[in-house]
Amino acid sequence: MKSVIPPFDARITQQGRLRIVRVAGEVDILTAPKLAATVRDDDAFDALVLDVAKMPFITSAGLRLIASLHRRLSRRGGGVALASVQPFVARVLEIVGLADTLPIAPDVRTATRLLAAQHA
Repeated sequence: MKSVIPPFDARITQQGRLRIVRVAGEVDILTAPKLAATVRDDDAFDALVLDVAKMPFITSAGLRLIASLHRRLSRRGGGVALASVQPFVARVLEIVGLADTLPIAPDVRTATRLLAAQHA
């Protein structure tokens, strides 16, 4: 029997208080819990860059997770930035207003710089 859960992977890199998560696959009601487990806020980081170059699709479950992370990390003087956003995801972020709230960058290096500048 074939799994109904779409292929999904999230890889973590930690640099001091910065966590970088490379997301591969769609983030929806079935995969958002996997992403949530990867970015569980265990006080190990204050800034988070989500590299979403390989994330072609996101639903409200993923959007809620990102918004929640942004609120939590902002309270500690940190934040969330997105890197390498694909067109469909960028459009969804614009529609829900997250594009105005979160730094969005063409690559991880730029996203990291934007977060550092925003919270300096």
